[in-house]
Amino acid sequence: MRALAELIMRGRVQACGVAVFGSLLPLISPATIGLVTLRKDSSEGLIVALWALLPWLALYLTSSMSPLLTLAPSAALIVIVVAANILRTTVSWQWTLIGAGIASAVAVAIVGFAASADVDQVVAEVAELVAQVSAQAGVSEQLSLVPDRTFVLGLLAWMVALTVVCGLFVARWWQALLFNPGGFREEFHGFQLQRQIAIILFAIVVAGVALPREFTPWVELMSLPLLIAGVALIHSSVALMGWGGHWLGLMYFGLFFIGPTGAVLVGLGLVDSILNLRSRLAAFKNRNS
Repeated sequence: MRALAELIMRGRVQACGVAVFGSLLPLISPATIGLVTLRKDSSEGLIVALWALLPWLALYLTSSMSPLLTLAPSAALIVIVVAANILRTTVSWQWTLIGAGIASAVAVAIVGFAASADVDQVVAEVAELVAQVSAQAGVSEQLSLVPDRTFVLGLLAWMVALTVVCGLFVARWWQALLFNPGGFREEFHGFQLQRQIAIILFAIVVAGVALPREFTPWVELMSLPLLIAGVALIHSSVALMGWGGHWLGLMYFGLFFIGPTGAVLVGLGLVDSILNLRSRLAAFKNRNS
């Protein structure tokens, strides 16, 4: 990965080349755009992003797949320029994550307007698929979720935001490898939301639970900063206590395959911002060492 980061930093031609061919691999194109934006500026990152859009533009013009499947990844490539510029300007993951969520929502709203017919088609296909799965599982129509535009667009916004955040993590890691070894690990382990911001986000999430289930992806989008704060807490705690990496593996397994894990991490992110669990854990370790 260091060699790839060095190649990207050699010049615009190399960065654009990696961004174009990186679309064949997960996160490479977004991370390339993020690294260039972080190290140089947003205008240079935007140039690389425009080159990274070329494969998706080709698919949009020549492929028979739904335009929505090409417009959503394209939106992520533009949003990461915005998010990386926020991080570069503020040096704050808190505002970067909040900005990434807002920018993702705006980008998907634009996509929904530009490809309204395609959104309707995807909604119909998803609704049919959910109905089939619910029927096979014996779930009544009253209990089953009926996806609509709100749900589908919210799901797209969540996917765009997650792609942007993960790509930005990789970009920041590459930047640390080249210019500040170990810096990203220290930065991520220390990530914590301000108390007021965490409480406001959590209040919005709690209020969102009362909304119809179609709004669930939008609520999860609002909880993303708290979720990342919870993940950072677990990472820092494992490192502080010297526990094995298998604990992180269990966390990510639960996050992807056990539904309540995400809610637990969101709660931990909130509690850590209020009670500073890391300092308490460090004090506990010092007393017992």
